Amino acid sequence: MESIALVEHESLPILGKRSRGQKALATRHATLLAKLENRLPAQTFSWRHRSVKFAHYCGVISLGDLSLEILPKIHGRENEPGACRSALIRMLTKARLLKTRRGGAADIALQRHSLLDVFLLHFCDQLQAELTQGMIRHYVERNANLHVLRGRLQVEQQLKHNLAHRERLYCRYDELSVDNRHNQVIRHVLRAMTRLSGGIAVKKRLNELLFRFEAVRDVPVTTETLENLYFDRSTSRYRDIFRQCRWFLQGLHPDVVTGHASCATLLFDMNRLFEAYAANIFRDLARAEGLRLRTQGPCKYMVWREDRDDQVFLMKPDMVFFDHKSRIVSIADAKWKLLDDREKKLGISQADLYQMAGYAMRYGTDRLALVYPRQQHLQHSTTFYLQGSDASITIIPLDVTVRPHLSPPISHWTGRG
Repeated sequence: MESIALVEHESLPILGKRSRGQKALATRHATLLAKLENRLPAQTFSWRHRSVKFAHYCGVISLGDLSLEILPKIHGRENEPGACRSALIRMLTKARLLKTRRGGAADIALQRHSLLDVFLLHFCDQLQAELTQGMIRHYVERNANLHVLRGRLQVEQQLKHNLAHRERLYCRYDELSVDNRHNQVIRHVLRAMTRLSGGIAVKKRLNELLFRFEAVRDVPVTTETLENLYFDRSTSRYRDIFRQCRWFLQGLHPDVVTGHASCATLLFDMNRLFEAYAANIFRDLARAEGLRLRTQGPCKYMVWREDRDDQVFLMKPDMVFFDHKSRIVSIADAKWKLLDDREKKLGISQADLYQMAGYAMRYGTDRLALVYPRQQHLQHSTTFYLQGSDASITIIPLDVTVRPHLSPPISHWTGRG
């Protein structure tokens, strides 16, 4: 499978025919993309005159024999797909959507493999790690004619089948089996992955894992199948595996194209991903300052309507910092947006600033922060002071390519300094 790498908000031209390696879509690929449009998140891309422009969703869109990698736009690395790919994987890992790959070959894999194959290799790594501790086995009930008693003798069936065969015993017993619903889901996903992967090394890994599931039947599997799976002490360690199975099952669209190929999508909203990434970064930093961080709350309403005796305009901050007495000391929101420090407003939207002012008033805190990705025109922190109050809003650039080192430190805008 051929792969095209582009960054978010980039456009691809649509041509009647395209040459291999050309950064463009053929008309037939654009047709497949159009069929997928209603199944993807709203505004994943937009149509232009003989081109398509992608938005802030990053990940993979597989269009039969062509895979599109939409990568985050990283300052200074826009022309380095490996670096942008690495930043996305780093964010997914820190946001706890992926686990860190073991060994020293992770960076090499990011350079040599497409983003889709990187995801597939990650799944292979995690699955292999669990399989070394044993496959999922469940007890299943068996009925069989045996030469020795096993389990319980079924008297009625014994009389029916074995009157002329006194040497046999018709038994009902429980047997540990790998042919269960959990393993059937994994086998189904592995088979789907082999059709998507374009790399020989990745296909080899997938086929090796499929061989481990040779005793498991091929059965139809949907996301509803996953909903009905139960987890106990013996299967809970596989939860992350099945979360990734859900990603692939939700993104598979085999009915969009005919034949053996299929369309697949694995996309991440960069707004939500950056929120989760920033929250986990700041959780570690807050702990070092003796603070506790809570995400997406506590929720409060901005307005009360007396005529309806009801509250409206829900407020749900991305990050709220508490001290040891459970008092709110600071609030921060994370925004995946481009700013410009050459402007006196930095390019910050008025709605974002009003939102922070609302937090200050409703939550009774005068320490606030807006967190953005570090970018060409946002290299250093800046502090705004709300007139008519003691509240301040610190604008913080967060580097997604390296271990963050904040300047000023978190204590500056949480009041701990």
